[in-house]
Amino acid sequence: MRTASENPTDKMQDMLCSLSRNWWAFVLRGVLALIIAVLAFVMPAESLLALTLVFGAFAFADGVFGLVAAIRNIRKGKRWGWLMFSGLLGIATGVVVVVSPFVATLVLATFLWASIAFWSVFSGVLEIVAAIRLRKEIKGEIWLILSGLLSVTLGVFVTWMLLTRPLESFLALGWLLGFYAAFFGAMMLLLGLRLRRANHTEHDKGPDANQAAGT
Repeated sequence: MRTASENPTDKMQDMLCSLSRNWWAFVLRGVLALIIAVLAFVMPAESLLALTLVFGAFAFADGVFGLVAAIRNIRKGKRWGWLMFSGLLGIATGVVVVVSPFVATLVLATFLWASIAFWSVFSGVLEIVAAIRLRKEIKGEIWLILSGLLSVTLGVFVTWMLLTRPLESFLALGWLLGFYAAFFGAMMLLLGLRLRRANHTEHDKGPDANQAAGT
């Protein structure tokens, strides 16, 4: 039998209260993301280099943890091969990023753009095929075809930019990071302000609620 403390509505209310009390953390994240967005627009190459360095540091730390876990598994007689391999790979990736940050940044940018191009073409082809197969069962399949063509066009354009204008595509990725940071920062800022308003509303209702409970 479910008690009052296990009521899903009460749990959601407690979660909302906890979030509203920490509204400043969301505002802070939003402001920091907006600052990163401005820096990415002003210095796209530097922002991408910073992203690569962060990735290298994360890969190195993850590799160290994987290596430690592998050593522990060796002592316990458990499987350790994959942990050892992933740990050494992470450490090697971090070292490469530190030793040659510019080359690592170029490789990372190329990989990201190639992934975007592949995903766009692949998803676009699937949408076109789905629209052709379902043309007798659905209406408005032309919009699905146009969406697929747009995705394929985007993938082909990204591939062309990557092959013919690598420097421009490199800078464009920094601007893309800036757009993402700006969108994320705006969403965090709006969420934080809404939680702040909810927190103030909760405080305003507090005395009235206590009086009602006392009566």
